[in-house]
Amino acid sequence: MKRAQRGMMLLMVVFLLSFGLAACAQSTTTPKAMTVTNTITTVPASTMTATSTATATIVPATLTPSLEPTPTPTALPCSPEICIFPGHFILSRPITATDNDHIDITYRYGSTQNGLREAHHGVEFPNPEGTPVLAAAEGVVITAGNDHDDVFAEWPFFYGNLVIIEHTNDNLQAPFYTLYGHLSQVDVEIGEQVKAGGKIGLVGLSGTAIGAHLHFEVRIGENSYQETRNPELWLEPHSDENGDAYGAIIGRTINIFGGLLPVENIEIKALTPDGDGNFAIYYLSTYDNLTIKNDLKWEETFAIGGLPAGNYRVSFVARGLQYFDVQVLPGMVTMITFDASLE
Repeated sequence: MKRAQRGMMLLMVVFLLSFGLAACAQSTTTPKAMTVTNTITTVPASTMTATSTATATIVPATLTPSLEPTPTPTALPCSPEICIFPGHFILSRPITATDNDHIDITYRYGSTQNGLREAHHGVEFPNPEGTPVLAAAEGVVITAGNDHDDVFAEWPFFYGNLVIIEHTNDNLQAPFYTLYGHLSQVDVEIGEQVKAGGKIGLVGLSGTAIGAHLHFEVRIGENSYQETRNPELWLEPHSDENGDAYGAIIGRTINIFGGLLPVENIEIKALTPDGDGNFAIYYLSTYDNLTIKNDLKWEETFAIGGLPAGNYRVSFVARGLQYFDVQVLPGMVTMITFDASLE
């Protein structure tokens, strides 16, 4: 009996030792590598929500002038997309007609010349050095000198020799200002009252000018680099051979979130031939960035003045090819609105 018990105990010890060795062997084996699968969920565009920083929202001007572009008589076309307004071309040209009183169309207001230069806060009148510069309206000279010590842009030595005139207008609740930069000579003094058309200086290339020209700005409500507006919408238009004033086309391009929609390669083609049977074509883009402000009421994102009266096609690519057939009338502003949020 004792022998049998001893035998049984011996078998149990062997069994337990075998089990323990098997367990240790299992714990020392290398575990298999785990495979992790990343799942990316694509949110349909229609369900995406834009954040407040996704777009630049158009902020209406804080000034409320009584000069509002009211619609012309009902006989003129006016719809949610196209409307014709009276212009506020209240400034005379700062260069005489016997010199070059046409702006440089390659560097319009808001342009960067395809990223080569700073966004333009004014317009340029290329002319030889010494060409007379004229006041665009009656007013009081508030700056006459240079910008070596006082900064009138974002840095000194920008305009070189300059003149700034403060003006008032019965249709505006706030003053406005005209700036004349890069002069070779200043012929007025601070506090001097000047008349429209009065000589205030000479064209030059002081400051950061590349070649002799007049840099001309319109500032509304405040004498500030941040308060410029497009001079093409303020300067009196030229006239055609029949004496009919030229007009302007402005556009307001809005993205799907209600913000500004940048558009490149806007083509404006005349559908009416000129006297030589040619069809003029103009190219421009929307204003470059948020330092460039639009007009007080129209909130345009692009503009072109100096257009002879006639029919035009405005086309650009924004959510597909868009085009508008419009009419330009003498001394009027034709406005196009493209709102992608309504598509």
